[in-house]
Amino acid sequence: MPKKLSIQTIADQLGLSKYAVSRALSGKSGVSPATRERVLELARALGYGLPAQKSAPTATSAAASFVLICINPSNRTDPWYWQRVLDGVIAGCNERGWHHVIVSQPLSFSHGAALGPQETLAPHLDWTGCLGLVVLGAYPYAALQLMARAGKPLVLLDHYEPLLDCDAVNHANFDAGLTVAHHLIAARHCRNLVFLGDEGRSTSFSERRVGVRIAVERHGGGNVRLREWELPYEASDWEEEAAARFAALAPEDRPDGWACANDDIAIRWMRKLKELGVSVPGDALVAGIDNVEGAALASPRLTTVNLCKEELGARAVEALQRRIERPGAPTERIQLRSAFVPRDSA
Repeated sequence: MPKKLSIQTIADQLGLSKYAVSRALSGKSGVSPATRERVLELARALGYGLPAQKSAPTATSAAASFVLICINPSNRTDPWYWQRVLDGVIAGCNERGWHHVIVSQPLSFSHGAALGPQETLAPHLDWTGCLGLVVLGAYPYAALQLMARAGKPLVLLDHYEPLLDCDAVNHANFDAGLTVAHHLIAARHCRNLVFLGDEGRSTSFSERRVGVRIAVERHGGGNVRLREWELPYEASDWEEEAAARFAALAPEDRPDGWACANDDIAIRWMRKLKELGVSVPGDALVAGIDNVEGAALASPRLTTVNLCKEELGARAVEALQRRIERPGAPTERIQLRSAFVPRDSA
């Protein structure tokens, strides 16, 4: 049985105060119409007992169907990439008349085996109304196993787990890495490349790294050197570690091209290179992957690969609908193609 749903639970989900949620649920003044609608929509999805005059379902009426969206806390704070992907998921749900509930859990659920998936992921929900789960980004295998045990359709978004029999929707990350490196080698004649990334952070980073490697093999003609620098990307000071490594290089050994695992790394590294007295693109070229809004605003403007963020989220909901309608169909791994965006940095 789910735990009794409280006003505080709704407040935590929406990032509102308990006072604001209470005013919205009771129909009192003091909150905007948009906030009131957000509160009422989530309350209906969670099966919260609303006042009769709202003509909304009660806690025992199995409320409207909802999609459970799981996103780890570090991704939830990213407005350039993950918020746009999340917007696509929400838009896809809205198009189908489905409610959604967002759960932002840590990356590991140490107590999940004892409590079970429903109690661990969202004990406040009435799971009879859950259509399925859309999981944004990387989670450890044990956490994904726990989600699969909920017995609901499961779609992984921007992640892939070969040991799980579930659908996945991803960008063409391999092609993105290959495109960036091909441009640096063939069009800009770089011969000393460094890939900046974090192998352990996500499948997408790993796939982009492989794409860069293949580009060097295909287009380098044996004359291109590739080094791969591992960065503690989740740490706030990874630039300092990379800068110390760069400073230790002999001048003739310094890279003439930097292929970065994403735009955030590329933009921050360009700033650090400027501090180190390295001109971009005069002394070295820098390229990223994602085409976030900041890429066009960077100085210099960042060469990158465009990934369709909102479309990725919407496509995941399409995959969920297909799984609901055809539960016995073979699982799919869907990839959305990327597009090269040349700018000033490379």
